[in-house]
Amino acid sequence: MTNPPESTDETVVPADVRESYERATPQSRALAERARSVMPGGDTRSVTYHRPYPSFVDSASGASLQTVDGETLLDVLNNYTQSVLGHAPEPVVEAVCDRFRAGNGIAAPTEPAVELAELLVDRVASIDQIRFCNSGTEATMNAIRAAMAWTGAERICKIDGGYHGTHDVVEVGVSGDGREHEGIPRSAERRVQTVSYNDSEQLKATFEAVGDELACLVLEPILGVGGMIPATDEFLRTARDVTADADVPLIFDEVMSFRLSPGGAQERRAVEPDLTALGKLIGGGLPVGAVAGREELMAQFHPETGSIDHSGTFNANPATMVGGVATLEELDGDAIAELNRRGDDLRERLQRVGDDSAHQITITGEGSLFQIHFTDGPVRDWHSSGAGGPLSESLFHGMRREGVLLAPRGMGNLSTAMDDEDLETVATAFERALESLE
Repeated sequence: MTNPPESTDETVVPADVRESYERATPQSRALAERARSVMPGGDTRSVTYHRPYPSFVDSASGASLQTVDGETLLDVLNNYTQSVLGHAPEPVVEAVCDRFRAGNGIAAPTEPAVELAELLVDRVASIDQIRFCNSGTEATMNAIRAAMAWTGAERICKIDGGYHGTHDVVEVGVSGDGREHEGIPRSAERRVQTVSYNDSEQLKATFEAVGDELACLVLEPILGVGGMIPATDEFLRTARDVTADADVPLIFDEVMSFRLSPGGAQERRAVEPDLTALGKLIGGGLPVGAVAGREELMAQFHPETGSIDHSGTFNANPATMVGGVATLEELDGDAIAELNRRGDDLRERLQRVGDDSAHQITITGEGSLFQIHFTDGPVRDWHSSGAGGPLSESLFHGMRREGVLLAPRGMGNLSTAMDDEDLETVATAFERALESLE
């Protein structure tokens, strides 16, 4: 058994930052101590952890969070892109509560699942049929299974730094440097071929060498965890061309990027995959995932004639389905266009602030998605990213002191609950936080 590396709060968070944070969050500190006795590290979601301990949130409404310590924070994290309408949007709350009163845990199909499926099929040109599940992890897992069943192959191709959930094969290459999580079988590593994001020539060479051995190519149109980096049009077109030539399904993971247009990033970029993994916003704030795509591929899930058994206690539960319908009805083309406009505006403001600071800053993203990198760029892939690490975490604490919550790795996104005044708040907090790092 490998022991975890020794570290202390002082080696990750400067003493003055830690002391300031602890003074502001005594109730969170007490809850964190309670939580550590019953949960490893005091939480059940690795991405929400940060040193010295995460704040506990009491409630959320619109664009704001209220912590147990009485703080109000402008939420620019939005549950890692899920809360696209902000928190507790009334149409979604009403729909979910009404449906839950009518019964939710039902071992039978219900009409709300048909309604949400119809909405998604209508919005996304590449989707003929869809199956619902409970997370983005399940969505990508089932998309890959469908591709394996279709091709008969077991190897996959994915992107260095690409995150697609927590099942074995997609965890390979997430770090981008060849190091994998313990607990991932070495046999899973042998099934994965990775390529650099936005490197069209490397992608072509990979398919020339091993394309006939691959079950699929899975990628995000916006490299999320790897740095919120948009794919170039050339790279997406190359991905479409090489997979079509090899008769290998192309899978787009649109769990984060679906918010970029009514039909997702694939509509925005005019590149259609064979299969699409969805999650986050399509469930109206409840756990959700979906695998969707061309009819002949989705036929693998047919309970009578297909070869894949796909079940789950909460698949297509009615409350999630009506929440998804209510969310998509609010998130129409006009709402997305305005959200993208604000996102473009914010990234420009943040870049100007970064350019005027003493730090090397590059802002990446697209539409309402953004990432702050401590590098002068250009940022095209995981290897050139300057996100994460001590500077990003110090920036996180600095912006939090100014009343703005973003991810400890420097990622953020907007919700429709935010207005132009909120953008000014974010830009001002960024400027002050950078000054505190000098």
